[in-house]
Amino acid sequence: MRIFHSDPQRYWYFWAVALGIVLLRGLFIPVMDVDASQYASISMEMLQNGNWLEVQHRHHDYLDKPPLLFWLSAISFWLFGQETWAYKLPSVLGALLGIWAVFGFCFRWYSREIARRAAFMLASSVGFLLLCNDVRTDTLLMGTTAAAVWQLSAFGQNNRKIHVLAAGFFIGLAMLAKGPLGLILPAVAVGAHLLMRGNWRGIFRWEWLLALPVIAILLLPMSYGLYHQFDLHPEKIINGRTGVSGLYFFFWEQSFGRITGENVWQNDTSGFYFLHVMAWAFLPWVLWLAGSLVRRFRNLWSPGQEYYSLGAFILIFIALSQSRYKLPHYIFVLLPWASVLAAAYWERLQSVKALAVINFGFTALTIAVAALLPAYVFATVSLAIWGPFVVLAGFGLYFTWPNRVQGRRFWGNLSTGILVGFTLNFHFYPALMPYQSSSTAGQWLREHGIPPGQVACMGRSGHALDFYAGQIVPYFDSAEKALDYRKQQGKLWIYVREGGKEQLDAAGVAYNPVLRLKHYQPALLKLDFLNPATRDSTLIDAEVVELR
Repeated sequence: MRIFHSDPQRYWYFWAVALGIVLLRGLFIPVMDVDASQYASISMEMLQNGNWLEVQHRHHDYLDKPPLLFWLSAISFWLFGQETWAYKLPSVLGALLGIWAVFGFCFRWYSREIARRAAFMLASSVGFLLLCNDVRTDTLLMGTTAAAVWQLSAFGQNNRKIHVLAAGFFIGLAMLAKGPLGLILPAVAVGAHLLMRGNWRGIFRWEWLLALPVIAILLLPMSYGLYHQFDLHPEKIINGRTGVSGLYFFFWEQSFGRITGENVWQNDTSGFYFLHVMAWAFLPWVLWLAGSLVRRFRNLWSPGQEYYSLGAFILIFIALSQSRYKLPHYIFVLLPWASVLAAAYWERLQSVKALAVINFGFTALTIAVAALLPAYVFATVSLAIWGPFVVLAGFGLYFTWPNRVQGRRFWGNLSTGILVGFTLNFHFYPALMPYQSSSTAGQWLREHGIPPGQVACMGRSGHALDFYAGQIVPYFDSAEKALDYRKQQGKLWIYVREGGKEQLDAAGVAYNPVLRLKHYQPALLKLDFLNPATRDSTLIDAEVVELR
């Protein structure tokens, strides 16, 4: 192929199309329990009950995440129907906004080539691809905060007030996506840049205040809903407490309370937890990120450089590491700034021979680990999987060979990132998700036209059952309650798992099994499940039964 014998940069659209195909495939992978399916079911419930300002979860008051994801997905359901891709689409578009923002930021501060490189780094990183499949509030947060910093930095260059207004718009959206971090990250990025360049006056420019009315207008509907749902009703019991203020929770407890200990969510993870998370989330670029950070600190005071990316990455990384409750996806908001840092110093790092050798070793190791998925974990002989895999692996190894022309190594890493995304979205997750019996059962109930009110669950369930069944499925903790409900509704189909069937048998309830399943929680992958020889020992029986 000519692409092997000429400058791969001329064929950048080849990689762009490949990445687009990978992201498009991820839209159709079933939503995963617990978070993504919960948010999908909340969005469904919002559209069904028409209550857009007071968020409900299974007919109860919900106070955890801000409503932007629910609003956008509910609107998407209204436009396109209640489909998996309709839930994911608004958030994936938000992630694409993040790619465009990174490109725009680097184009202003560096060059078109570096801008393209940073955009590709972000789009092909493992964390970005995961966020576009397992959609959470962090997907929107990543894109909107990147766009806010881009616009604020543009104002710093040309003093056009429209950029401050645009930044206020994106900050408002970011806060509606996941709270005050949507304001803190852009503020930290701008503050770090101005302070490091000695521009103290820039911090106190009155133009920054132009963003505040825009932010306030965007936050007003949510704040109104929180006040009426919670602050006016201190008698409500929320997470075992009364007197809970929705406004205080949103503006302080949900984010800062995780540092002070006020928030009920705590897992007391190590302060170094996010180091290893970033190591795999920014694959296949993590070596270049590490190298760029070393170079950046060595040249910390070089004239004319920007400090937005460094300030956002380092300071927010430290702040998030202080939280008493951490999950891997919390750090994904920093992927855009990791991409900027790595792209900006890419050329300067190419002369480091040892880094090129290590990078080739990492590439080979990444390809070998990815090959285990179709070769061993969920073995397949499909040419539709192995054909693209071999092509992308060939690109990756060929272009990252240490003695190759320096400019080509980037495209080898990019090929490796696309290979990982292709393997996950076209093979691994499509083979994994059928083990999530809650979504499989919900799809079966919906396809067979089981009407609302004639579906229930016993034992344990999952939010995916609600979403795919198209209804909030009631839970019964005893066979007697299920029988009483059946008498009211005439017919009843029950999804049973982990003790549910045993309760029916102990009570002598007659039923017909209509769907037998094996269940595993996809979000909690363990080696025993990934090993085909021991997989059966990790599976739980699940069924859909029809009461007689």
